[in-house]
Amino acid sequence: MISSNQSRFIFALMLTFIILAPCVISVSNTNASIAPTNTMELAAPTITGLTFYEYENGSVGETLEYDAFDANPKNYSVTVDGSDYDSGTWDGGSITVYLVYLYTRDLIDSIPQEFTFVVTVFNDAEESASITTTVSIIQDVTGPIIEQPANITYEEGSFGNEIQWNITESNPDFYNISRVSNEPSSNSTVLETGSWSDKEIVINVDGLNASRWYIYTLFVNDTSGLNSTSSVNVTVLVDLTNPAISSPDDIAFEFGDTGFEVLWEAYDSNPMNYTINGIIHYNDTLYGNFTEFHSFSNITQPSWTFTDPDGGNISILLDGLFLGNYTFNITAFDTFNRSTTDSVYVRIYPDIRAPIIDADEDLEYEEGYTGYNITFGTEENNPLFYNLTLDGIVLMNGTWRGENFTIDVDGLDVGIHEYNMTLGDFFGFNSSVIIHVEVTFDIHFPIIEEVHVLQSLSSQTTNNLTVQAYVWDLNMITDITIEWGVGDPESATFESETSNMTSSEITDFFSASLGEYSHGVIVWYRISATDNSSQQNTEITEWSNVTVSIMSYQGVSPLLYGIVGILGGLSLIVFVVLYYRSRK
Repeated sequence: MISSNQSRFIFALMLTFIILAPCVISVSNTNASIAPTNTMELAAPTITGLTFYEYENGSVGETLEYDAFDANPKNYSVTVDGSDYDSGTWDGGSITVYLVYLYTRDLIDSIPQEFTFVVTVFNDAEESASITTTVSIIQDVTGPIIEQPANITYEEGSFGNEIQWNITESNPDFYNISRVSNEPSSNSTVLETGSWSDKEIVINVDGLNASRWYIYTLFVNDTSGLNSTSSVNVTVLVDLTNPAISSPDDIAFEFGDTGFEVLWEAYDSNPMNYTINGIIHYNDTLYGNFTEFHSFSNITQPSWTFTDPDGGNISILLDGLFLGNYTFNITAFDTFNRSTTDSVYVRIYPDIRAPIIDADEDLEYEEGYTGYNITFGTEENNPLFYNLTLDGIVLMNGTWRGENFTIDVDGLDVGIHEYNMTLGDFFGFNSSVIIHVEVTFDIHFPIIEEVHVLQSLSSQTTNNLTVQAYVWDLNMITDITIEWGVGDPESATFESETSNMTSSEITDFFSASLGEYSHGVIVWYRISATDNSSQQNTEITEWSNVTVSIMSYQGVSPLLYGIVGILGGLSLIVFVVLYYRSRK
């Protein structure tokens, strides 16, 4: 017979076997070869650029440019001599490092000085690539570089003449502008002097005397004491040129048309005055609505000036002139009594065109829809009247002043309607256009949704029923009724009641009271709605039913009281038995 110790040993041995069995199985077949798995490693970011960069102290706009790439870029960082300098997100493209921070952060102690920049780019896999650039800042050893302007020649009296020197310099300091000339007196003078910081220096040279030459010399130096000069020769000529007047093309337009003008481009170094005269070759002062037209009035401008150094425009408006043929002559004088003349021929021909009407295409919409209109675009130089009819009946008419017309065509009856627009001008020419608007039948039935039955307690055995529903139609609703009853609505003996539903405080919601019913009764009902269209479309819901539910308090049943009492008695017996046993 097996002892208790032996039993425990056998149980422990079996348990060990059960635990170790999966391990033995898992290490079986150890001689099987394991083939290596090839995996594709993503390429790390790349970055290339200068390893050494040198520039003069004070140079503006210096940068380091690096070409970098990665398919999944993340960010970049820049250090200078091991300290943080710049960082940001990286889009996978080139990176620019601005060297101005060396100045704004007071990193420059002495000149010359070198800095070690390390630029590192990272991708989403936290792989990185770096490049190191040594930046050397040296002493400013280059003098200011001046871009030499061209010499200037202009007529006495012209304006807007100036010399502009464009200068390249890292550390600008001081400048002056001097002038020498062949004037009898004051032939050498300093015009401007002071500190210099801009990339350009400009001086105006207007108002100089004729038959004289002038040499303007710019002197600039930098903070290192290096300097440069540039001289420009300015020659002023006597005004021997007549005023310059352009020659516009001749003009022809229909009587009554607007927006035409004769425009001359004019210039002179010393303008004085001009006159414009109109010559009538032929005109008809009784043609058209002559009370609104006029003859040309000659123009004399005693003080001819302009603000643009290149000259200005002189123009006359031709609106409202009588029918006819005209020549308009302009004569411009300068202060030396030199003059220039130009002529433009203008022909205003009779209006022999009927009004032009550019109307919309024919239109179609379904009964009840809104937001439709038609437009009559018009063109006429001498408009007089308009007349619009709808199906042969005058809709609107009156004096026409050339405006376009837009007509609202909503709310028409079903059918094809004809809008006829007639336009007339002052010379008896009329034009008409007809647009057809077709209104089709309403093919959409009313919408009946959100139907709910509300029950309210009336007595211990009955409830009141009320039905609510959302009802809508584009053409409004003329009738909403509810039909209801008890029993099978498909039976021939089914007796139902009918009532109109009334609107509630909420738009498009309607309700009706079905009366008082005993608990447990099944009430059937359906709703019908008729729209206000020409078709009188009627929507009728399927029959639905509601069971009148018990809503009064019923109390606790005697059976439940009995079960609770029995359980309570058994609990008391158990408690007493345990109590007496615990005392022994």
